[in-house]
Amino acid sequence: MAISNLAYPSGTPTCQDALWHVFNTSVTGVTDFRYVFDVFVGGVQQSRVKIYPEPSNNKGYFDAGPIVRNTMTYEWFEPTDNILTCEPNVSGQAAQTYQYRIGEEYSGVTYLNLVSGNVTAYNWSAPLLKRRVSDITAYSNKAMTTRPAKINASIGDNIFIGAKDVSGLTIVTYNQNNTQITSTTFNLGGVKPFAELNIGSPALNKSTTIIDSSVKYYTATIGTSVFTIYLDCNPKYTSYNLHFMNRLGMFDTAKFGLASRLNLNVDRKEFEKRDYTLGSNSVTYYNTNNKYNAGKVNYLNQRDYVWRLTMDAPTDAEYEWIEELIYSPQIFMEIEGYYYPVTIALNNFEISKYVNNRLRVLELDVKMNTKRYSQLR
Repeated sequence: MAISNLAYPSGTPTCQDALWHVFNTSVTGVTDFRYVFDVFVGGVQQSRVKIYPEPSNNKGYFDAGPIVRNTMTYEWFEPTDNILTCEPNVSGQAAQTYQYRIGEEYSGVTYLNLVSGNVTAYNWSAPLLKRRVSDITAYSNKAMTTRPAKINASIGDNIFIGAKDVSGLTIVTYNQNNTQITSTTFNLGGVKPFAELNIGSPALNKSTTIIDSSVKYYTATIGTSVFTIYLDCNPKYTSYNLHFMNRLGMFDTAKFGLASRLNLNVDRKEFEKRDYTLGSNSVTYYNTNNKYNAGKVNYLNQRDYVWRLTMDAPTDAEYEWIEELIYSPQIFMEIEGYYYPVTIALNNFEISKYVNNRLRVLELDVKMNTKRYSQLR
């Protein structure tokens, strides 16, 4: 008996797509033959699947994707005012490393772990086009985002952005005359395989103030990626930032700087009762203080809140990037320094283009992922 490992995921495959393993055996002519495929994560067995060979070629095919996806966690993001906010690992955060063991079973005997190996699958999502062609190797020594290089922000905004294989961050500030003010390099303490960075003024000013009212814009160089952040020092409206997991598995920040509105939806629970009181000599509907009896009692009022946020007319490239916000699995809305889990209340989204629609603001309804209740009666 012998197992041949014909193909398995290599490079930087995504766990959000199929992770195909293909294998063959030297055993022939056995009617009860089955392959035995085990998946281990962190030394713990996650599954054992027994697979009959493909009748046409006697080979075994197994997709480990669903099992690996169930071991991923999304709780690693910590929105701090540090430049290096967190370093997602490859043990369930930015990626997951799993071990596969292939065996076989026939004639009532099971032979385990005849062939084994390790695969690291990453938490990025396949694009609409070129599925299983592109991967994240193109983002080595770069920022892990598809956002445009121009960013609009205000002093005090946190701007989160992911990066791969980077060791530092360089900030260059410019005044109103487009003249350079300062150039500051922040060392991350070695090359970070994955890093979630904060390039907003709260993090950059933590040790010494380099972003103030004299700064018109500044550039942030992350590896070979360069972003230009333009500052609005006197915004007309209160802006809100949404921090969301992008297609590459890291967190981005989208600013909604125009008018916002908070809407309230109430779901009432009530029961009916008599609206009168039976007295010894009469039936009364109100008491001596002219207070009427209630014919219905609202015993539970559930409140749901929805924010309507407005973004200044996005460019074509920004519309393509915002698509990732619409289908993001995890979104936080920053309000007065606190980060609230929210959901986009939108099922249809048009990736607008200027040639079709000219300049058009973007409005999104954002639902708070928490409920509030009135006093229980």
